[in-house]
Amino acid sequence: MKTAVILLALLVLALFPDDLAAQGLPLETGSHLPVALWFIGAAVLGLVIAYGIMRNRSRTRAEKHITEQATKNTYAEENRDRVSH
Repeated sequence: MKTAVILLALLVLALFPDDLAAQGLPLETGSHLPVALWFIGAAVLGLVIAYGIMRNRSRTRAEKHITEQATKNTYAEENRDRVSH
């Protein structure tokens, strides 16, 4: 129990230094535009991914078969090109 109290006291001293109030008010370091662009970009990317997932789930069996066949044809064509070169 005594060891836990000592460890807790050391943790509090490490996380909350006594000169914390002397740091002053936060400074304005620059424009918030780059951060806003990151958030907007992440939101747009999330929407595009969600749209793609929803659209992919609504495909018919025939559409899935056409896509699979096109993928197999592309791989076969790449293998032919690789062998011939």
